[in-house]
Amino acid sequence: MKILWIDDEIELLRPFIYLLNQEGYEVKTATSGEDGIRIASQEVFDLIFLDEIMPGVDGLEVLKRIKLDNPQQLVVMVTKSEEESLMKQAYSGWVDDYITKPFSFNQILSVLNRILKRRHLIEEKMAEDYASQFNALAEPMDYNGWIEYYRNLVAWDLRFLEYGSKELKEIHKERKNSANAGFSKYIIHAYRDFIRNRGPILSHKLFNLIVFPALKEGPLVFVIFDSMRLDQYLKLQPYLRDFFEINTQYYYSILPSATPYSRNSIFAGLLPLEILQKYPQYWLFEEKGQNRFEKELFAELLKRNNLKISYNFYKLSTIEDIEKNIQKISQERSDITIVIINFFDLLLHSIPGRGDMRGLLDDERVLLNLLSYWFPISPILELFKSIALKKRQIILTSDHGFIHVRRPTVVYGGREISPNLRYKYGPALRADEKTALVLNNPGDLYLPAEDASVRFVIAKEDYYFIYPTKPTEYEREFKFTFQHGGISLEEIILPIGFLTPR
Repeated sequence: MKILWIDDEIELLRPFIYLLNQEGYEVKTATSGEDGIRIASQEVFDLIFLDEIMPGVDGLEVLKRIKLDNPQQLVVMVTKSEEESLMKQAYSGWVDDYITKPFSFNQILSVLNRILKRRHLIEEKMAEDYASQFNALAEPMDYNGWIEYYRNLVAWDLRFLEYGSKELKEIHKERKNSANAGFSKYIIHAYRDFIRNRGPILSHKLFNLIVFPALKEGPLVFVIFDSMRLDQYLKLQPYLRDFFEINTQYYYSILPSATPYSRNSIFAGLLPLEILQKYPQYWLFEEKGQNRFEKELFAELLKRNNLKISYNFYKLSTIEDIEKNIQKISQERSDITIVIINFFDLLLHSIPGRGDMRGLLDDERVLLNLLSYWFPISPILELFKSIALKKRQIILTSDHGFIHVRRPTVVYGGREISPNLRYKYGPALRADEKTALVLNNPGDLYLPAEDASVRFVIAKEDYYFIYPTKPTEYEREFKFTFQHGGISLEEIILPIGFLTPR
């Protein structure tokens, strides 16, 4: 069993290290936070002892960087203080246990037994629970069944952030892949019924069926976190529950599950082709600025419903935008205050000192742990707190989710093809129907086209489109990136959180 001990006064710990060696533990040491981070990134350790106070990079920063690289790494913090504020900071999703100086060798052994044996017992029980639960679950037959099945998969995703053997996680990964294959078949079979109002709530019904009825309880704030999916929503809940009672419902994104389609449909209360037919001035075919008319589309929705309600619209793309508007939004007196937050991009790019995130994103668990670090210190939580103080209800949702793409599939067509990796439209498009939904007549699914030659292809499961020219380069550049617009549980099944101030 391998241990890494990171402490700038490591020489004082040599007697303990000797005794650990006598007990059969292999102990490697580092005398600085930087060295500890480097060694932890190069080798696998069963446990890391980490000194809280060190020159240079301190213990908490080392802890966060180790956990970002390997969320499963067990870390015991060695501290001179049991001060409550420090322990709260250390335990906020990062440290697994702690020990205070001065300590005895028996205390070290006690920590080792406690943390390692606990993990072993938990993982044994998890394997039993997992087999029991999923052996009893058949593949769903309807949209409610798929919501419940996806919720179970995500619940296990979150449990596996802390525990679970490598073998069990591989089984779970295969189960998710199989579920997405089944879900893709189901969506392709059932989607035409969905858009004929025989199915779940879809994007274009969100206001009429969810938001407008909620106004009976008083003014509200409607918040869209762009590209937030269910696992992220659940990860945020512990931070929000201090201020809100939370109830959750679910809806399905329309196809393609991408912002120009799903979000325009939310605010228009119409499917994309209906938007083009009724308000051609508000539908853009070019790639840039396709969502610039959301406020105008919402005004038209109110007119069609004969609703005379007041509203305000905020689109917040940066941390500065959010900070600047916290007070203004919390003091709004409109019936509906609409807030769109560029959630996914802010998560990726607004972590202090993190630099380029690309190398971290090969593992979805890293993204979820990153969220636990970032959200509590972000101004988004401050915004929600300020709204709670004003006793206003929040409806929190997403326009679509995203998926970690792994398998390339070739798309063929002319030069005028849209650049998206999970869906494409253009003249005479072709793709393998095993990997994509091919729409020769986009109007069948209420998708707009500039002329009769335009086709749509929408990727299934975890596929992404590459071109027949330079396929190796395309595959290398985009494999294991996060994309949206296709058919998967992660992109289509979305939470609607009803947040009532405590």
